[in-house]
Amino acid sequence: MVGDNPRLELTEYWFPTRAAGERLFSMQTEFSLNGYPALGQPSFVEIAIISGVAKALSALPSFLPKKTVQEARRLLQPWPDGRYTDAYRRSGGILNLFTPPWGEREDEVWAEMLAGWKAEAFSDENARQEALRSLEQRWNHTPHPFFAGLTPAQVMTGGGHEEADLAQEFLKRLRQVFDGQPFESEGQALAETLMLLRGWACQPLEDGRTPLEIIVAERDELLARRERALKGQ
Repeated sequence: MVGDNPRLELTEYWFPTRAAGERLFSMQTEFSLNGYPALGQPSFVEIAIISGVAKALSALPSFLPKKTVQEARRLLQPWPDGRYTDAYRRSGGILNLFTPPWGEREDEVWAEMLAGWKAEAFSDENARQEALRSLEQRWNHTPHPFFAGLTPAQVMTGGGHEEADLAQEFLKRLRQVFDGQPFESEGQALAETLMLLRGWACQPLEDGRTPLEIIVAERDELLARRERALKGQ
């Protein structure tokens, strides 16, 4: 039957900047690594936690391009015990696809937290270091303006299948609205894209939830699955 033959489906996207197009690759890789090969089976992320990165990579389809495997290897690395600074280098999902590549140098939130720690008096060096470790964990789990209100931990975990569907929906809308439209500058195109994104993220869907609420809830569930996998090591 014709319907049983393999099909090649191509999707065209519109992006206000080249950087956004490049970030799409990382975002889609995160979606794939958090997906479940079969009902009840662990994701590639969970395999990496339980059995190691090499085991998870060996479970990837053999036809994947080298670039995809390299990105998967980067994303599957164990998280640090301290501050999740790698969040600066994650995609941040659809909510952050168009934001600038922020880094620690621009992070005023962490700078303010760190300044408070430096100004505090401690009884000894052990107490000082323990307070720093506590501060790092607080940063990990505090909603951050760099990440459209996601916490660094939520950024680190990546999105799942629900966010993947929402991302595809928004990117389709983005192309319909802006493809072929002239802009005076890249900055104008980016600003209007962000306005469209923020409005879409807060618009209730048929079930009453907004895309933002769905994305946050799914990332929290993926974090919970991660914790269960870590306990099962």
